[in-house]
Amino acid sequence: MIYAELWLGGLGAALVQVAAGEFAAAVHGTQTSPLRATGRWLIDVIPTPLIDLGVALLRRADKPVIAATLLLLSLSVPALAALASRAALVVALVLLGIIGLAALWRRVELDRVAACGIGLAAPAAGVGALWLSPSVVLAITFALALGVAGLRAAARSRCRRHQPVLPLPQQPLPTASSGATLDIPGISPLFTAPERFYVTDVTFPTPMVDRHRWTLTVVGLVDRPLSLTYDQLLALPSVEIDAVLMCVHNPVGGPFIGNARWQGVRLADLLASAGVSESADHTRLHSVDGFTAGFSLALIEQGYEPLLAYAMNGVPLNRAHGAPLRLLVPGIHGYDSNIKWLQSIEVTRFEYAIDYAERKGWPRVPSRMGPQCRIDVPVTSASLLPGEQVAAGVAWSPPHGVVLVELRVDGGAWQVCTLADALGPCAWRHWSIRWQATSGRHIIEARAWGRDGVQCETIAAPYPSGAAGYHRAEIDVDERHPPRTRQFVWWLADHIRGRLQLAWLGLQAWRRDWPGAAPKGRSGTTNP
Repeated sequence: MIYAELWLGGLGAALVQVAAGEFAAAVHGTQTSPLRATGRWLIDVIPTPLIDLGVALLRRADKPVIAATLLLLSLSVPALAALASRAALVVALVLLGIIGLAALWRRVELDRVAACGIGLAAPAAGVGALWLSPSVVLAITFALALGVAGLRAAARSRCRRHQPVLPLPQQPLPTASSGATLDIPGISPLFTAPERFYVTDVTFPTPMVDRHRWTLTVVGLVDRPLSLTYDQLLALPSVEIDAVLMCVHNPVGGPFIGNARWQGVRLADLLASAGVSESADHTRLHSVDGFTAGFSLALIEQGYEPLLAYAMNGVPLNRAHGAPLRLLVPGIHGYDSNIKWLQSIEVTRFEYAIDYAERKGWPRVPSRMGPQCRIDVPVTSASLLPGEQVAAGVAWSPPHGVVLVELRVDGGAWQVCTLADALGPCAWRHWSIRWQATSGRHIIEARAWGRDGVQCETIAAPYPSGAAGYHRAEIDVDERHPPRTRQFVWWLADHIRGRLQLAWLGLQAWRRDWPGAAPKGRSGTTNP
């Protein structure tokens, strides 16, 4: 009984400490609480192969797992320390507070006063809770939780009320023609809705940027350094582009890709206004949270069109997708140059720009997308009837476009698929084909051709150049529909096998290609 009371007392103090940290962050107008800042610190220090292993196995659950683990430790360590003595409990609370304060101190988006205020409020509340009754501790925790929910709801409401009015682009893109969309149940939409568009980054948590206080600067090797407010940026001539954006960790046929109509200002136009020095060959991009990425100026001459994007699908970017501004480089994987929450552009030389991903072991080469396609219909474990069936999906090959998609059944001859009208060379393209399904279990595979070549057949992990191989779906063709349970077990087993295979390939790739003594440089002046 005594041990239970001690354990509950330690747990209550820990709950108050965590809740106080979240509340102090919400009062300051940020989500960077001690717990979340510690999560970002953890992401920064974990060896990259382990991060890749976690992404391969957990996918979108990687950050929730980190958050849940940190929360469990933040609660369980004080609760266990309380079993030893009150002094041990105080030490545990203070140590956790020091870790949180140190993590906050590292965050560039917080000034030192805010970091100290948030970091000290949490352990002070936790230690103070030791002298309160359990009922009072519970009431305080509940009140703090309500306060956090209310403050963040109010912040979201303010953002929705003050959405900016987007300017008309100089040459608006026409509405997608009916020939660009295939009306096939299960196929990916031509444009991915923002709420369905994948989100992946190393930030923890998502920054909250006030558009009214935000500025974009262009500095470095330029004749005329620039500083633009959000309204000034919107006043510049803008363009629209239909383009896919894909994470380098996306497995072949995976979900970390989307297609959208983006609006913004051409980076080339902004750099022309600043006057780039002849000695410059690279830009270093800085996010509000300290993340950095790079872009080689030579890529512009190779057909890549970087866009300072502030809207997708006709609406301003939301926080998750990089509001107020991000850089979009169609044809380059997300981590390499497509930085979110962009704050400054530094024009420099390649040898002076070592970015976040490169410090984490990714090669110093442009991470280009190759031609790829995904089978949306049918999915693995689908049960089909014998006879004519439809296979369909999306294909992409930015920045030059898809010219052909082919499908084969059970390793047979490649069959040419029908392509829908192209939105543009940087966007994905619907494809479909009708094929004769015979009874039995079959494997269908698809590949895409771009103007620069064909999709790579060799299976590869995301590191170091993006996942490769053909997307495949294994299906049943039977006049009698098999039990749903069997199909679900088959689907689950296939997903587990795929994730384990990707994790194993990733570990092998890191062991083989981990940058050693000899750095891997880009060819020529070519440059997350």
